[in-house]
Amino acid sequence: VKALLSAECSIVCLVYVERLMETANVPLVSQNWRPILLCGLLLASKVWQDLSSWNSEFSQIYPQFTLQAINKLEVTYCKEIKWNLYISSSAYAKYYFALRSLTEKSDFRRNYTVMMVNAPGADQIAERSGEVRQQVLDQNTLSRSL
Repeated sequence: VKALLSAECSIVCLVYVERLMETANVPLVSQNWRPILLCGLLLASKVWQDLSSWNSEFSQIYPQFTLQAINKLEVTYCKEIKWNLYISSSAYAKYYFALRSLTEKSDFRRNYTVMMVNAPGADQIAERSGEVRQQVLDQNTLSRSL
């Protein structure tokens, strides 16, 4: 079993991992990086991919995590980041170009402003994560009204 994740999922995953570290004050250490990265990838897949991976697929890819553990981890992760799955196009662009700069050190500052406007996938990330945010808000409103 393989998860077919796009390059954009890696960037979205990084945003979610850093969001967890900042929001919940969770340090990334040798004892927790695997479950954090797994959940970041899972959430990124669900927000970004048209055909996202299922939790059961991740439990087959990472057999050290049971399906029940992945389900619990996902809920805990979302609670710790306060269900904030939205990524603005500017935030996506910031991460995209920060990662890109690691491989392209020369002339980065001169080209940064031009590239910031044209980050591939930034508008799509903002739109899709906005849709997810609205679904969560709608669900919370519906569950409170019942």
